[in-house]
Amino acid sequence: MKSIPRSIRGLLLLIPCMAIAAADTPEPPKALRICADPDNLPFSDKEGQGFENRIASLVAEDLGMKVEYFYWPHRRGFMRSTIKAKECDVLMGIPKGMDGFLVTRPYYRSSYQYVSRVDRDLDINSLDDPRLKKLKIGVNTIGYDYNNSPAARSLGARGIVGLTGFSTFYTDENRPNAIIDAVAEDKIDLAIVWGPLAGYFAKQAPVPLSLAPLPDLDQSTKTPYAFDVVVGVRKSEKDLHARIDESLERKKGEIAAILAEFNVPLARAPAAAAKEGTPSLQQTSATAHAPDKLLVTADEYQGWKWFHVYCFRCHGIDAMGSDLAPNLRKSVSSEGLITHELFLKTVLEGRQEKGMQSWRELLDDKQIEQLYRYIKARSDERLDPGRPHRATAAQ
Repeated sequence: MKSIPRSIRGLLLLIPCMAIAAADTPEPPKALRICADPDNLPFSDKEGQGFENRIASLVAEDLGMKVEYFYWPHRRGFMRSTIKAKECDVLMGIPKGMDGFLVTRPYYRSSYQYVSRVDRDLDINSLDDPRLKKLKIGVNTIGYDYNNSPAARSLGARGIVGLTGFSTFYTDENRPNAIIDAVAEDKIDLAIVWGPLAGYFAKQAPVPLSLAPLPDLDQSTKTPYAFDVVVGVRKSEKDLHARIDESLERKKGEIAAILAEFNVPLARAPAAAAKEGTPSLQQTSATAHAPDKLLVTADEYQGWKWFHVYCFRCHGIDAMGSDLAPNLRKSVSSEGLITHELFLKTVLEGRQEKGMQSWRELLDDKQIEQLYRYIKARSDERLDPGRPHRATAAQ
């Protein structure tokens, strides 16, 4: 050591200290690089206010990562310009079955919805309803001739033409809420809209709007209307894909709360035993005799109407709750704290300390009872998600 010049000796003595300091300095978190549209609420925007932004942040925090966005408008060439160009690694909110990615487990399932004004009382729940030929119907379009629009395809196959188109590509003048606003303003009678868009903008409408799900599959045209939604990850990012998949499972409760806050209508997953392809005679017979889980009594139907006039903006679509008010299905269940008597008293008198007004001036005892019966049907899972319908005289 004495043979080493004093100046070099000093540097050598510093090296262990520098190594210790470097070891103590934490590495900056790796970025979770998300491809997203900068102007596509309720899904995403450049301020991070969409529910896909919120879910991405939730997953990134769980993985000890920070979120970085590469924004590009949803247009033709979106995939080519974003994830395939390696500008980002992760694409939120794609339908299960898309090629070209590693895909995670579904983190929600939704379906297209019929949207109409509650006061019109249309009660449309079938693509074969003969009234559709006389209604002014709005659909979102993708192709210039509607060829890529699922609703236009199914309705056209039934001889229903003259639809009102609303573009899927948004500009400063053409906004995603336009189709819902047209229903609220009575410019169209009915709209067929992808569930998350329908729920989010219907909640903000100035008049009560109702939602009812389309079938998972239109048997006439084989057009699907319900989709599992997954996260797409670049194929080279196998480790990241696995970590995101595990995070979605860990965070599914918090993801459900975010979806409820944005009023996203959720669809039931198909039965695990269901098989693809043509159903057997036995399966067809079972389906034909399956109970109609959207069929309700006259009182429950009236309760649904009162709920959509007065309650759903706070308590959420299908009474599933929101950031403003609790999930009433849990509240009136056997595990909840709200008895029948307490429900009637609370609606009548309100709970000022919780920000809930008294409904005494707007609802009488019979109407509050109808409201309870509707919510109880939801709570008991006798009523499926979506707009209920009443029994006819034939039923």
